[in-house]
Amino acid sequence: MKINVGDRVSYPDVVVLGQTLIPAGVGMVVDVKADPYGKTSRQIAVVEYQHGQFETFTSALQIVGGKDD
Repeated sequence: MKINVGDRVSYPDVVVLGQTLIPAGVGMVVDVKADPYGKTSRQIAVVEYQHGQFETFTSALQIVGGKDD
C-alpha cells in the first residue's frame, strides 16, 4: 500500500537504546520524501502526532484512513 500525504496511519513504538521515545499510536502524514542517506528508493514519511512530528520509513506505517475518512 502506498502512503500519501493526508493519510491517517498507525505506527509502532519508537524505541532508542531500550527506551520508548514515542509510544505506538495514530497520526497524520504531512510529507513524504526520498531517503536522503540511502541509495534505494525507500521513502520517508513525516508523521504528525499528538505531541509533535517525527520521521520514519513508510514501510513501518499502516494506513488507518485517508483524507476523506
